[in-house]
Amino acid sequence: MQVSIPIRWLIAIAFMILVTILSVTPGRSQADDSIFVWLVVNTPTLVQKFMHIGVYALLAFLLVWTLDDVGSRSLRLALAFTLTVSFGATLEWYQTLVPGRFGTLFDALLNTGGALLGLLATLLVL
Repeated sequence: MQVSIPIRWLIAIAFMILVTILSVTPGRSQADDSIFVWLVVNTPTLVQKFMHIGVYALLAFLLVWTLDDVGSRSLRLALAFTLTVSFGATLEWYQTLVPGRFGTLFDALLNTGGALLGLLATLLVL
């Protein structure tokens, strides 16, 4: 089944919105928090680090898939990488403004590593 480019963009943007929500959820638990906030706050650090890699690998993969109408494969990969790394760096910076969250260079590097894995996956799958 062929998925149209506009639908691919909707999927990629919806995923980016989900990542943004997860990234800007405060890292401090309060009595009236939802179960969602409780889960974000109580996710072990090691799991969070692996999630950086997986989430940004998936995002890079989705962006390469979405940019399928870009004629040059090299340009498609470069655009997807640039968008993914820029998005991750922006969220890491923004986390420095969110109570209980910490944007770190290490997390930005994990995001970049995930993006590279996502690009590698596209070379193997797409």
